This record gives sequence, C-alpha cells and structure tokens, in this order.
Amino acid sequence: MDATGWVIVGLYLLGILGLGLWTSRRRKTRSMDGFFTAGRTLPWWLAGTAMLATSFSSDTPLHTTRMIREHGLSGAWFYWGSILGGGLIAFFFARLWRRSSVITDAELIELRYAGKPAAVLRGATALFRGTVLELITLAWVTLGMTKIVRTLIELPETVELLGLAVPADALVVAALIVIGLAYSVTSGLLAVVFTEMVEFTVAMLGAILLAGVALYKVGGASGLREKLAALPQGGASENLATGSGVLDFLPSMAGETFSALTVGVYLGVMWWSTPYVDGSGQRAQRFLSCKNEGHALLAGIWNMAVQWIIRSWPWYIAALVSMVLYPSLKDGETAYPRMVVDLLPSIPRAIMVASFFAAFMSTFTGLLNLCASYLSNDIYRRFLVPKASQRHYLTASRGFTVAVAVVAGSLALVLPSVLGAFRFKMELMSGLGLVALLRWFWWRVNATTELVAMVTSVSVALTVQFLPGLDADTADASALRLLLVVATTALVTIVTALVTRPDPDEKLLAFFERVRPPAMFWGPIAARACKGDASSINLGTWGQFGLAVVFVFCAMFGLGKVILGQPLLGLGLLAVSAACFYGLWRWVIRGALVDRPVGPQDPT
Repeated sequence: MDATGWVIVGLYLLGILGLGLWTSRRRKTRSMDGFFTAGRTLPWWLAGTAMLATSFSSDTPLHTTRMIREHGLSGAWFYWGSILGGGLIAFFFARLWRRSSVITDAELIELRYAGKPAAVLRGATALFRGTVLELITLAWVTLGMTKIVRTLIELPETVELLGLAVPADALVVAALIVIGLAYSVTSGLLAVVFTEMVEFTVAMLGAILLAGVALYKVGGASGLREKLAALPQGGASENLATGSGVLDFLPSMAGETFSALTVGVYLGVMWWSTPYVDGSGQRAQRFLSCKNEGHALLAGIWNMAVQWIIRSWPWYIAALVSMVLYPSLKDGETAYPRMVVDLLPSIPRAIMVASFFAAFMSTFTGLLNLCASYLSNDIYRRFLVPKASQRHYLTASRGFTVAVAVVAGSLALVLPSVLGAFRFKMELMSGLGLVALLRWFWWRVNATTELVAMVTSVSVALTVQFLPGLDADTADASALRLLLVVATTALVTIVTALVTRPDPDEKLLAFFERVRPPAMFWGPIAARACKGDASSINLGTWGQFGLAVVFVFCAMFGLGKVILGQPLLGLGLLAVSAACFYGLWRWVIRGALVDRPVGPQDPT
C-alpha cells in the first residue's frame, strides 16, 4: 500500500482517537457505574450497534472464510444456530437484565443468591470470565489482526530493531495494544460505544466493498457457480470443500459437509449451551446501559437482525470466491486478507485496511472494558478494597484495562489458530448454558449448583481434549467433545440442584420482585410475591420469538438466494420475511419504543 493509503488509515485512527477522548469529558464517565454502563442512557440503536461491533472483529471473516472453504456454504450453520440464541436473548432476557440494574453480570450473582457461596461464585465467575473466557477471545482477536497485518504488508518472520532480531508478530501485537488502549483507558464504555458505531459502519463498508470486487472478479454469481463446479473433485487441497453441495444452504445428512451428529449439535445444543445464552457478557453490559426496558428489547432485536441479515453475507461471498482464487492455500484464515492485497487498488485497499482496524478496535476495546469491569467491580471492589473513593476505583479500572491488554497480547503470540481457539472456548464453557437459564427461571437453583457446574464443565472440557479420536481440530471432533461436556454437566447440575437446599425465601423473594421473571417454576416464591408487577414473559413472548426467528432466517436466506442468482426464490423468502417484520412491528416494536421503566430504579 502506498503513502496515500497509509495517510487515509492514519487519519481514520486519529479521528477515532479524537472521538474517544472527547467522550472522556462527559460527566457520566466519572464514576464506576458511569465508566462501565455509560450512565444508563444509551438508546436502542446505539446499544444494539455496539453489540454488533463488539462481535464483528477483524478475526471474524478469517475463521468464517476457513469454515466456508472447508465445508461449503452450509458450514455457516456453525454460526446460524446462534440465531435462536439471539432471539432468546432479545425477547426473554434483555428486559430482565435492565431491571436488575447491576453493573456487571457477575454482580447479578449476589442479587440472586445468598451467603458465602454467592460471594465465592461471584468471585469465581469474574475470574473465570475476566481472566479465561474473555481473555481467550481477546487473544484470538489480536491473533486474527496480526495475521491480517502480516499479510497486508508482507512482514518477514523477524525485524531488525536496535541491533536485535525481534519477531514481527510481537511488534504487531505491541502496536495493536497501544492503539486499542489509546481511548478505552480514558473514557470507559461511553467511548467504546460511540466509537463502535463509527467502526461498525466503516467495517461493514469495507466488507461489502471486498465482496463486490471479488464477485466481479469471477464473473458474478453465474461465474462463481461455474468456477466452483469446475474445481477438481476431492479438492485442490485437503482443506477445500468441492462438489455439487458447495453452494447448498442446508447441510447434507450424508456427511458430505458435516456428519449428522455435528449438524444435530449445531442446531440442537450449541446455541443454548453457553453461559451467554441469557445475554451475559458484553450484551448484558449494553442492556444494563440502555435507557429503559423497551430500549433493551429493541437493542436485542436490532442486533439479531443486522448481524444475520446484513453483516455476514459479504464474508460468505468473499469466502466462496477465495475457493476459486486460492484453491491450494494451506492456511484458510489468510485467504481473506490475501484478497485485499490481490484484488483492490490503493485507495480501496486503504479503506479496507481502515475497516480491519475498525473491526479489531470495536471488539478489542469492548472486551477490554468488560474484562476490566469484572476485575475491578467484582474482585477488587467487592473483596479487596470495598470502601474506597470513586476516583480510586476509576484508577484501578484503568490499571486493570492495561493489564488485561498486555496479557491478551502475550497469549495471542502462542495461539495456533483463530478457529481452534474459538472451538476450545465454546467447549470450555458449553456446560454452563443450562444453569445460566435455570438461574432466572427455577427457584431451587443456588450458588453451589453454579459452582459445581462450572468446575464440571471446565474439568470435562479439558479431559476430552486428550481422548483418542477426539483430539483432532475438526468440526466432527469438536461437536462430539461439546456434546460430552454438555451432557455430563447437565446431569451433575440437575442432581446438585435437587440435593442441596435453595436459598432463603427472603432472598429469592427480593430477586423475584425486582427482576420479575415468569412465575411458572418459582413455586412458593411466586405465590408470596407482589401481584402488581407481572413478568413481561408469557405465552405471547414465545410467539414473538418465533416470528422474529422466521423473519431473520427468511431474510437471510432470501438475500443469499438473490445474490447467488436465484432471484425468484430469494424474493419469495424476502416477502415472507417482510410479512413477519410487519407482525413484529405491530405486536412488539411500536410498544417498546414508548416503554418506560417499571419497578426498582437504578442505584445511581
């Protein structure tokens, strides 16, 4: 890339830095609550876009490209099962999180459970998420961006610096950390969400630009179909899917793309088996920052719709084109940045490089803020220094932000691949989804149940990594490992909940009246609760959930069919999607736009 291109990238980075620093002057960032929840003032569109940006990192098109290259278009079912989870979060949990008015999802634990077990669980959850789960994500995000930078500027393995041969990856990681910390340390979540909105826009424009150029390069949709069909059967490399099913949306039950077991795990287990099934993590942080419950609900719907209808198709198109252009490429995760170098002229390439930085920074800074919130609010303030000033806690929060960034960068240097890290994280936490759901909906679950589930999930996940036949980095092996973790942990979770005592009625009653979950499985607690504040979850919620899922699937498949040259079928699916959206508008969206908070006020 020439000097003009780097000037464009530099101006973009300076603009983002200026926007982040400007938000540091806002008063709502000058307390711990303001630093991590933006003063609970976010509108739905900003909170929802921030969720999109945090999940749209520079690494995402890399592992998506590898999955499509290895399994064809149906490989996207590894991701598409999450549509069900997104609907569950939007309609069943967004408003519950907003009512809780906590700062982090780990803090919710002591709102739900009582005594020392609750305190231990809160600390263990904060440590597990802040120093393991989210740290792994930060590391693979950094690894992905490092691969992109190495490919774009063709760095050698080592670079001469002050007379020493320094690994190029280490220099790239150090630069990325400095860029990411530049504004996330100063302003907290408010800076993150404002800049994420800009970053998401730039990243989407870059992805669409590359997909359009790539599709034109192979002769449009018809040329893409012809060239994919012409690939040698068996693949030009062992990591490339070929055959008539490459463009099929539905996976073959004959095992040409995935085995039947793997498909079953993706659709029936994986989407609900993670602890994020209730919106924990960065989504909960955005819900907690919304103006009110209605805005939290709309943020979830917006995130769900844009993520699957618009965000992913540019990656899928680029991945399919890469199969034609680079059939023998060994590392499928480098195909996406290689296309940027080979297909785009200088100015568009600069825009694409800026979009990579935008995608990286949106996720990196969002996760930094989340990890720091766990360590400062749920470890440092809760257990170590419980009675300090807000200024002290802000300083500590910024210190934790820097520390997490350094550790994540170090871990990125030793990870083998982005997709491998993605799979490992999913397996590690896959046993926690059931207890994450039961915490809200079943009064018998207690802190001991969650602690046992956490230990079981991690222990089984680490054990099955070394079992013969399950130690491969393949989709089938990963699916079977995940299924073993889920089944074992679910059994242990239910038994533990039944043999241990529930929390005191007073604690359960306080939680029930504050959050107002559905009363069906709250037994004696629901019978004692105030009758005036009914739950927002009822039979109609299931109808809204189903309508939203059909709306997203039909729109996503319809758009894909139009792009890939089947316009009649695509337009028909889009018409069904439009009808579903109209139903959602009349049934849900109009009312949520005028929703007002009900129940306990924010503790700010």
